[in-house]
Amino acid sequence: MRVYDVPVVFFDLDDSLINKDANSLWLRWRIRRDRWAMVEGALAILSLYRAYKKGRVTHARLSNYYRTRTRGMTLAEYQTSVEHFFADRGQLHIYPQAASLLFAYQRQGSRIVMITGADEVVARAYSRELGIDDVISNTFIVEGERIQGLAKPLCYGSGKVSLATEYLAASGLTLTDSAFYSDSHADLPLLEAVGQPVVLNPNPQLTAAASQRGWPVLDWREV
Repeated sequence: MRVYDVPVVFFDLDDSLINKDANSLWLRWRIRRDRWAMVEGALAILSLYRAYKKGRVTHARLSNYYRTRTRGMTLAEYQTSVEHFFADRGQLHIYPQAASLLFAYQRQGSRIVMITGADEVVARAYSRELGIDDVISNTFIVEGERIQGLAKPLCYGSGKVSLATEYLAASGLTLTDSAFYSDSHADLPLLEAVGQPVVLNPNPQLTAAASQRGWPVLDWREV
């Protein structure tokens, strides 16, 4: 695995550092424990996943999903549920190759940042396990300790570009100073903006885009 000489490296989470989508893993875990998860699952399948495949996830759609997912939970209650999920299932799906690549970047002094459409609690569970200090993710709106939805901008599509730009600007850097690893065509805006795009475990749409642009491809699914 090649390591690029950049000060900051961004990594997507779903199907990139882990071999599944974290939301799918969460749903499978929840359905075994709470009948309400069937409602959450139906909403995700009928609305959210179809929109994701078409690159049409909106703030309203995703925020509504999270209101259903957390069903009036406090942030502390949701954090406890995520801790149980991660211990039972979430941690089992990290690619073993991820640790080696992350260590190589850490050894050369690059700053590693997870940038993901997962929510802040799930993202932090994975970042702690992977030894990643900095996380950019979807964040919750909390009122009276209860989760009410997601803040704007979404960490998705062009929103990732805005959030990554803001993060880098705090250190006097720009997107050309960074690399980005992702599996999804939804991340094309950020892949096209960084100095070094790397396609990791790509879906078919991103495979085609990478071929057209001559981007490097790394596929851990074939190992």
